[in-house]
Amino acid sequence: MVTRHLEAFDMARPAPAVQPTQPVGPMSRIEGSENMECAIHQCPSLLKKEFAPLFPERKLDSSPLTVLTLARRTQQDMSAWSPQIEAERELALEEFILTATSICELLQKQGYWADFIDPASGRPYYGAFTNATLFETDERYRHLGFSVEDLGCCKVIRHSVFGTRTFCGALFTDAPLDADVLRRVTDLMQQC
Repeated sequence: MVTRHLEAFDMARPAPAVQPTQPVGPMSRIEGSENMECAIHQCPSLLKKEFAPLFPERKLDSSPLTVLTLARRTQQDMSAWSPQIEAERELALEEFILTATSICELLQKQGYWADFIDPASGRPYYGAFTNATLFETDERYRHLGFSVEDLGCCKVIRHSVFGTRTFCGALFTDAPLDADVLRRVTDLMQQC
């Protein structure tokens, strides 16, 4: 499980020579395994303004804003509903929260601010209460490499590889895209 690796990850050791599969740029996509993807996005100014209401206690315009998206391939197609799909969503939610909490702790230990969106509430996990939300079918996910489909009765998120068999979440930090700790996190995700 990813959280076990994150807990054991030694931030004191030098960064590995292995680099992300694509050069670090506005977005670097790191394949963790065929069932997990971690993508890092540098948030442009206009998108920062769209995310600002989620973090009212932060001045997002005065520092970098980097978004990590974690996508997990699911066995079930998330565009439907059944007891099996609901059970898999609950398990994926639990795994995401454990992983995102561990990543935030690593970033915070390195002196960076970090928070993630609780997929169940659409609100920041650590931050002050806000009426602003970011659910996985929010149109802002289009800026993060996903598509959102309107099925008439509901919306569903689509991953470029996993399709609608995906569960995703977003983590926000002021660590710059090229921060050593982000390279270490993505390196770790490759090993999982």
